[in-house]
Amino acid sequence: MKLLKYIKVVIVIFTLFSCSSGDDNNPNENIAGRISSCDNAIGYTGLYWDFANAKPTGLTQVPLIQNPGQQFVHSQIPLLGFTIPQGFTAFEVTDPQTQTLGVNVFRDDNAVLFRWVPTSTIFNQAVPSQSVIANEINTMFNFYGFNGTPDVLCSEFKQQVISTIPMEFNARLLRFNGRIAQVWVITTYAAGNTYVTVSVTTAPETEYDTQVANTFLPINFQLYVNESGGIVDNDMDGFDILRDPDDNDPTVPGNN
Repeated sequence: MKLLKYIKVVIVIFTLFSCSSGDDNNPNENIAGRISSCDNAIGYTGLYWDFANAKPTGLTQVPLIQNPGQQFVHSQIPLLGFTIPQGFTAFEVTDPQTQTLGVNVFRDDNAVLFRWVPTSTIFNQAVPSQSVIANEINTMFNFYGFNGTPDVLCSEFKQQVISTIPMEFNARLLRFNGRIAQVWVITTYAAGNTYVTVSVTTAPETEYDTQVANTFLPINFQLYVNESGGIVDNDMDGFDILRDPDDNDPTVPGNN
């Protein structure tokens, strides 16, 4: 149990590292035409890719749900809770056998999906992140009835070791069947088990930027809580991540 709790803490730390909301010192940047680290993605699509890859975003305001609807709270982990937009429904993800805890948020027409699984366990196996992300992508393709070859707009793979524990970050930005999807996974191998974190977002290509701005980013910003139940304040400037557009820079938003 102690090891599992430690792994979950490490995953939270790595996830926060992988989803930084850094600023690029250009607060007047026009998001609509913003260039990203992905050559094939501009605007909010590219910004969300940078957000997932711990790149500066240029955000000057905390993204908020503009049409707040229901409040979701996971029955097993109350800290996994957030407000969803009107017209969306959250479905709890729980599997005791794999210790999987998460949530799938669908727009009521199923055309938009926000999936977040902070913790899942593959017991007694060392499973590479490539296999995990392939499974998530194939599951998404099956749900939307796609059996072709997607356009891979961007991909990323990172490895690092935290306190002797190896971790992998694997991400894809895809175009398929008139849709855009961003999928990333984190795998951690320890004590013979693989611990997994998953993020999936998708929407029709014509409205993906809008969904990033109005749904995906606002939910992401609500998710960050620390181990004591408080809101993360990475730069210790007195403004937690829900109120701080750049929680890695103590001069933002500024106290002057």
